[in-house]
Amino acid sequence: MAITITNTFVDAAIAQASQVNANFTDVKNFVDALQAGTGFTAGAIPAAALATNSVTAIKITDGVVSYAKLDSADVPSGLAVTDQIVLGGQIFG
Repeated sequence: MAITITNTFVDAAIAQASQVNANFTDVKNFVDALQAGTGFTAGAIPAAALATNSVTAIKITDGVVSYAKLDSADVPSGLAVTDQIVLGGQIFG
């Protein structure tokens, strides 16, 4: 998701407080969406960008990372929700 800023300013122009505040609100809404996990475009975070051990057994077993959240392109065809998945030597499912 790209951030959209409501107002733009040019040199020597007077900015009204309401315009500046609207821009801050745009930034806040963008950051809040990222923090909530709702502001990501599908595929925006490549696997290479994930820190080692950022997807853990605990996150998978407590539902933070679920079968439904897995990219269907990365799930072998024919794999059912009840099947097991092996990630880094850990077996889930």
